Amino acid sequence: MQKLRASVFGLYGNMNFTKSAFSYELSFATNVLGTYTLTELMLPLLEKAAPDARVITVSSGGMYKSPLTTDLQFSGDTFDGVVQYGRNKRVQIALTEKWAEKYKDKGVGFYSMHPGWAETPGVAKSLPDFSKLYEGKLRSSEEGADTVISLALQPKEKLVPGAFYFDRAEAPKHLPLTGTKNSHSAIDSIVEKLGSFAGL
Repeated sequence: MQKLRASVFGLYGNMNFTKSAFSYELSFATNVLGTYTLTELMLPLLEKAAPDARVITVSSGGMYKSPLTTDLQFSGDTFDGVVQYGRNKRVQIALTEKWAEKYKDKGVGFYSMHPGWAETPGVAKSLPDFSKLYEGKLRSSEEGADTVISLALQPKEKLVPGAFYFDRAEAPKHLPLTGTKNSHSAIDSIVEKLGSFAGL
């Protein structure tokens, strides 16, 4: 679990513009391009494991105020790591919907989830005020993993393809007045870009 916590810190804790080894913005490369590429490359194996195969993408409540954007690598003048993280997590939600629709006849279940705010080094470094305000009230890593495990073990008949889960229950993907709902129409152009970046 300590290694997992360190990995999560590496993904979330980088709030400065940093390029990956392949010259993509690091948060995008990890949370979006990596998720897309790994999932697409694993599909033949997942199909062999059908009908019990499933892909569970760990998103975040940070996506709630972030509409889907085709500006995947944050081309603005001032990089904001928290905003970029939220954008990446929004893409994960839309990708999960897209995969659930695209591969609905393949026997693979696609779900996304929010682990809740867990007490991790990444949260402490990236959101210090939030971390201090809720010190002692945030979830443990084990509590954060609960819904992932539940989604992996539940009979697929009890799950909704493409849905977003929180605390073992289906949760809304959009909050009122955030302007995120109609933004999911951009997913096709995003998938096209991702396929090009990944060489798929």
